[in-house]
Amino acid sequence: MTDPQSVVETAPVVVTGANRNVGTHLAHRFLDDGFAVIAQYRTPTQAIADLADRGALPIQGDFADTDSILAVADAIAGRASRIRALIHNASAFSPTDDDAEAASAQFQAFFEVHMRAPYLLNTRLADRVRAAEGAGDIVHITDIYADNPAPPYDIYCATKAGLQNLAIAFAKRLAPEVKVNVIQPGPITFEDWADAEQRAQVLDSTPLGRTGAPEDIYRAVRAVLDNDYQTGAMVAVDGGRRLGR
Repeated sequence: MTDPQSVVETAPVVVTGANRNVGTHLAHRFLDDGFAVIAQYRTPTQAIADLADRGALPIQGDFADTDSILAVADAIAGRASRIRALIHNASAFSPTDDDAEAASAQFQAFFEVHMRAPYLLNTRLADRVRAAEGAGDIVHITDIYADNPAPPYDIYCATKAGLQNLAIAFAKRLAPEVKVNVIQPGPITFEDWADAEQRAQVLDSTPLGRTGAPEDIYRAVRAVLDNDYQTGAMVAVDGGRRLGR
């Protein structure tokens, strides 16, 4: 298991929200392909323990407010003098609450994860990404609904749209040393609370007729990392779902 206080000698890939689902898969696949990995997480899980056993460097921290986000950024900076790629995968997702007060709290929580955290991490760690050999990368993982919001999920969609807009701003700001691109997932995995009717509706309106898989997101991320003439791009990985919405 990696010492959580160790320093990563080679430029790592930083994956936020690495304790579950797509984030866990991304971290494992980067390890498979020979990259050093820093795996940020909020809640300890077996997935984080497994990543640490494989050599990933886990960093625990919350994206609850400015201080907690900067603490994560400083912890990453303290472990890596260079960063090959910063992958903003951490996400919060649920329908907008019917109660206005609860929805307001939900808005604040989503804003912290989807917008403030990426903004502060990008700003704090930009010099580390610039220091990578060749062009360093930042990838914002948003959602196809950032372009065409679904009313029941308006807070989620709005903050993902903010994450997407930030990516374009940083693509301009950090060029030419750093490439910044966007991956827009469609239906990759269903939440546990999605019932059979909801799942059928999603699949019926997806031209490829099935959900994707975390590996599809990894392939898209690797594609933008491997392309040294691509920045400010938005890459949909959605089985065509955006076409029929």
